[in-house]
Amino acid sequence: MNVTETVLDFFNKRGGLPGASLDDQLQCHYLDRKIIDSMGIIEMVSHFEKTFGIHFDVELLQSDEFLTVGGLISIIGRLTGKIET
Repeated sequence: MNVTETVLDFFNKRGGLPGASLDDQLQCHYLDRKIIDSMGIIEMVSHFEKTFGIHFDVELLQSDEFLTVGGLISIIGRLTGKIET
């Protein structure tokens, strides 16, 4: 299962990500852009934990990295051992 495709698909099903390029989309701050709200965070975390068989600890959820799509992909990649380039 490709982490990047799975994460982008999650956001695309919720209206998509702004940006003309993949790099723009990866830099998107999904909360600031109101793509998902606080309840959406709960759904997102639950979805990715179930999909990838991982667990987000509190430090990860509070990290700056967690706030962008690209950061989220990196975190999931590390937790699954599926680091993508």
